[in-house]
Amino acid sequence: MLRRLVLICLVGVVLESLWVAIHAVGPLRENTGIFLQIIFAAFALCFWSYLRLPIPDNRTALLVIGFGLLFRLTVLPATPYQSEDVYRYLWDARVSSNGIDPFRYAPNALELEKLRDTKLYPMLNSKPYVTAYPPLSQMLFRVCYALFGDRVLPIKTVFGLLEFAALLIAWYLLRVLKQPFEPLYLMAWNPFFIFEFSHSGHSDSGMILLTLLSILLLHRGRNFFALASHAGAVLSKLHPGLWFPLYLRRAGWKAGLVGISTGVVVALLYFSPAGLIRYLASLRLYYRLFEFNAGIHYFLCYAGRVWFRQSWDQLTGPFLLILLVIITAGICWKFPLRNAADVLHAGFWIMTADLCLATTVHPWYLSWAALALPFFPYLFMFYWTGAVFLSYLAYQYRPVYEPAWPLLVQYLPMYVLMAYEIYRGGPLLEHRFDRNEL
Repeated sequence: MLRRLVLICLVGVVLESLWVAIHAVGPLRENTGIFLQIIFAAFALCFWSYLRLPIPDNRTALLVIGFGLLFRLTVLPATPYQSEDVYRYLWDARVSSNGIDPFRYAPNALELEKLRDTKLYPMLNSKPYVTAYPPLSQMLFRVCYALFGDRVLPIKTVFGLLEFAALLIAWYLLRVLKQPFEPLYLMAWNPFFIFEFSHSGHSDSGMILLTLLSILLLHRGRNFFALASHAGAVLSKLHPGLWFPLYLRRAGWKAGLVGISTGVVVALLYFSPAGLIRYLASLRLYYRLFEFNAGIHYFLCYAGRVWFRQSWDQLTGPFLLILLVIITAGICWKFPLRNAADVLHAGFWIMTADLCLATTVHPWYLSWAALALPFFPYLFMFYWTGAVFLSYLAYQYRPVYEPAWPLLVQYLPMYVLMAYEIYRGGPLLEHRFDRNEL
């Protein structure tokens, strides 16, 4: 017992030193090599801890979670060098605080010229495009802006705390489902979650929290509240909307109506009819114009250029979206939904399909599926949460350029592992535990 706790503390201290080192590196895009070395070292220690350091009781789990909190607090004050999204959150809040619909104008529109400054506006990306963040996320941006102005640290703190709250719910869910605690390492100590939320402050943490909360409520038989929480997740990030048929199958149409009503009420509180139309129009850009770190999409584009002498860059997105809808329908129809954990499992595969077929896969997007890692420790997904950091190599070039080798290192092993785990019928990383039936 004491030896195990000492080992956890020693590994935790080493990991903490690595997160402190992130601060000493300086601007991460100018020091990508050192940054990746530190991240991969932390990733290796996380994996080793999962394999070698058992968590047999709540006391040990608290120690692991306590170190997880320490790591998050350590990186919280850091400048979010690898992503400018947090600045867009503040810009949207500034626009709405001035009585202007953030879905009406792009940041570079003449109508918003009076809101531009030399501090926030230059940090924005995608200045020619209207915001794509849904209503509940916009409300959180607005609250943070009203309380703290355009300061970066407070809004990062909010989204970092939401992710840590999701970790606590994951721990509680493991307890009530009588599952092993060791997979907590895959979330609590995983550099992916620590960096993307506490360091970079991404708003997807709200979706993670509300999704896991909805699963917990579903497990408790609170179906109406579960669907309301699911609606909140969708209004934080639209992609969990693909899960709705799963909830409908498990919780029934009455609870489904509660979820729909909740979503409609919140949307009407925020959207004007014209704003909703502009918002929906902006979503088309996701599959038609933007592309980054994609797998299947890039392969199809390469095939089009090499084998057919055609540019398919803006053609594949709609077809991949249709394929995603077909796969989602198949999972929603065929996947067994005996309990709430099955809903999470099916949702994991829907989100994995979403990521595999997307034209844009920024690292933090993996959280849509990786939130299920503590319950379904698939090795391919854990590998992906580490390998996805290679995509940051693109930012060391001016203009941004994606070399082929990071994509191959990221996707080829990931797909091989995924195919094998599908073939064997379960996660590779669960073989060491005696898991009870969910």
